[in-house]
Amino acid sequence: MVGKKLALLVCCLLAALALARPALADAELPPVEVKASLTGSDSYASPVAGVIDPGRQIPAGQITDLTDLLKLGNSIYIQESSYGRQLFLRGLTDQDMRVLIDGSPMGQLGKYYAYSFPWESIPLENIERIEVIRGAGSVEFGNTLAGTINIITKKGARQLRSTAALNYGSFDDFKVNASNSGSQGKFDWFVGGSYRDRGAYLENNDLKQYNVSGAVGVDLGQAGSLRLTGFATRREEGLPLDDRINWNIWSNSQGYADGSKTKTDENTIIADYKSAWVDLSASYFQQKRDDDCYKNGWVTGDYQDYALDFKTPSVKAKLHHTHGDHTWKIGADYTYGDAVADWVYYNDGTERIEWKQDLAGVFAEDTWRLLPQLNLTMGLRYDYYKNTIDSDRGYINPGSDISDEGLSPRASLTYDLNEDWQAFAFAGHVFKAPTMADLYRWHSNHELISFAGRAVLRAYYGLAQPAGAPASLIPAQYIQGWKNMIGDLEATKGWDYELGLRKSGQNHALQINFFYQDLDDYVNIYPVSYPPTYNVDNVGLWGMELAGVYTFCQYLEAEAIYTWMANQTSGDPITEKLYGKNELFNAPDHVLNLTLRSRPLKPLLLEWQSQFVSSRFAGGAPGVPPQVAATTPKYEPMYELDPYWLHNIRASYTVRCQKTDVTFSAAVENIFNEECYIRLDYPLPGTLYYGGVSLAF
Repeated sequence: MVGKKLALLVCCLLAALALARPALADAELPPVEVKASLTGSDSYASPVAGVIDPGRQIPAGQITDLTDLLKLGNSIYIQESSYGRQLFLRGLTDQDMRVLIDGSPMGQLGKYYAYSFPWESIPLENIERIEVIRGAGSVEFGNTLAGTINIITKKGARQLRSTAALNYGSFDDFKVNASNSGSQGKFDWFVGGSYRDRGAYLENNDLKQYNVSGAVGVDLGQAGSLRLTGFATRREEGLPLDDRINWNIWSNSQGYADGSKTKTDENTIIADYKSAWVDLSASYFQQKRDDDCYKNGWVTGDYQDYALDFKTPSVKAKLHHTHGDHTWKIGADYTYGDAVADWVYYNDGTERIEWKQDLAGVFAEDTWRLLPQLNLTMGLRYDYYKNTIDSDRGYINPGSDISDEGLSPRASLTYDLNEDWQAFAFAGHVFKAPTMADLYRWHSNHELISFAGRAVLRAYYGLAQPAGAPASLIPAQYIQGWKNMIGDLEATKGWDYELGLRKSGQNHALQINFFYQDLDDYVNIYPVSYPPTYNVDNVGLWGMELAGVYTFCQYLEAEAIYTWMANQTSGDPITEKLYGKNELFNAPDHVLNLTLRSRPLKPLLLEWQSQFVSSRFAGGAPGVPPQVAATTPKYEPMYELDPYWLHNIRASYTVRCQKTDVTFSAAVENIFNEECYIRLDYPLPGTLYYGGVSLAF
C-alpha cells in the first residue's frame, strides 16, 4: 500500500513537472509572504479578539486539522494525548468555551471518554477563517467562560475554480483533496473532499479520515442572502499503546492490545439567512463514536464496547441595524442536546445512558459612537439551561436533573488615542451551564458509582480498603459526609474584566491585555479520567496577554505571543487535602510562542518556531489520587506535568507555475529531530518531511 501511494505521488509530480517546465522561468512569487498585522475583530463589543487565517500556512500538507491552526492564537495551547487533541484557553479547557460555526452555536456534550468538541470534524479545506474571542465577549455569545471560537466556512469564488492536491509525508502520511467553487448569476457554490491515511508514530495510533463538504448560496439582492453549508467526516484512529505514554488509562494500564480503535462519524448542516435587518440560522450536528477494544485477557466488568450517538440541533435569530451613531442588535438562540451511550461489559451485561440538555438565551446590545474616537457598547443577556440523565440500570436518581437561569450585563469601551493606538476595556457577567457530561460525572461521583469516586473518597477519609472496592464496604457516615461535601451541581457564574492597548503600524503591530475573572461554583474535573466532578466555591483567574509582530524588511519578520496566567481556588477541600494545592489542574503559568520567518529566496520560506509551556498541576495518576497511586504498582503518581520548551526549525520550498497553475511544495518540520514525550504532551514525533503537488484550473 505504501509503495503504491509513493509511486502515485512520484508519477503526479513528474507529470505536473513536465507540464509546468516551460512556465517555471516566468513564474512570479512574492519576495516574502509575511504581514505585520494582528488581525482583530471589528466588533466594539468584543475588543479582545483575533482572527486566524488558514491561507498563511505552508501548503506542503503538514497542517492536518483545525487545532494546528488554533494553536497559533493568543493564550491557546494544545494538549495532545490519548484523549485526542484538547484545547486550552487561559488555562481553561475547551468544555469551558462556546464553539460556533458561521455564528451558529454547537451543543455542549463535554468531556466524556475523550473529546469535548471533535475539532477534526471540520475539514480544513472548508475553513475561510477562525475568529477567537477571549473572555465573555458580546452578549450575543452566551454559555462560555474562557472564550468563543467562531469558525467561518468558505463561500463560492467569483470565478469558476477547481483545485486538486496530493501530499505525502513522514509516517506514510498520505493526503489527497479536491475542490470546486464558483458563481453563476445570483448563485455561488463550494464543494470539496479529502482523504488522509497516516501510519503510526506511536504504537497502534494509525489514522484514516475521509471528509466531504459543500456550500451553496443565493444572493437575493436587497432582500439579503441565503446559504446552505454541510460537511461530513469519518475517522478511524488506533488507541496509542506505547511505553513512552504508559500512563494512558485507555491503553496500557487497561491492557488493551493492537487493533483497538476508535471510530467516529460527524455530520453538520447549517442553513442561514442574512439581510440588513435580520439574521436567521438553523444547524444540526451529529457525532457517532464506536470503540472497538481488544485484550489478551478479559476481567469481569471490563468494558468491551462503547458507542455514543450525540445529536444537537440549534436555531438563532437576530435583528440588527445601524441608525446614526447607534448600532443595535436583539436576538435569541436555542440549542438542544440529545446523547445516548451504550456500554457492553465483559460478563456483566450492558448499560444505556441517556442525556438531554436545553440551552436558551435572549440578548440585546447597543454600540454608541459617543465621539469620533470613543465607542461604548452595553448589553444584557438572559440564559436558561436544563440537564437530565437516565440509565436503564436504574441507578440514576430522578432528583439529579438540574436547571438554572441568569442575567449577564456587559459593557465595553474603545478609545482611539491616535491613528495607531487604541485603548479598550471590558466588564461583564458570565454564566456557564454544566455540560451534559458534567452531570453524569457528578452523579457517578456523588452516588459512588465510578471507581474514581470511590478511590478518592477512601483516600480523603484514609480508609484502608481497596481503591475501587464496592461502595457497600464504606461506612455510612463517610458516604453521607461525602455527599454533603460534594453537594449539588450548579452553573458557574461570575465576572470577567479586560483592559488593554493595541497598536498597528506600517510594519508592526502590538497588543497587550490584562484580564481577571472571578468565578463562583466552577465545575472542576480532573485532567486524565472521567473522575470526581463537583463545584469549587470560587476560582480567581488573572493574567496578561502580550502579542507583537514586526517586519524588519521584505525578507524577515518576527512574531511573539506570550501569556502569563495565575489562578487560585477556594472551597475545594478534596484537592486541598489530597494534593495540598489550591489551584486548577493543567493550567500553566506561562505560555510563550516565538516565530522568526524569512524568505531569502522567492521559493524558500524558513521559520524558527519556539514554544514554551511551564509546569502545571497534574493531579495524580489517571483516575486515582496520589495516595492510591503510590501503593499500586499499576499506576505512577503524577503531581506535576513537566515544563517543555520546543524549538521547531522548519523550511518549505514552493514553486508556482502561473501558466499552468501547478504548484510544487516540499517542507521539513523539526529539522534537528527534537522529540518530546512529556506525559500528556507529545507534539513533535521526530523530524517530519512533506512533499506535494497542487493544480488549479
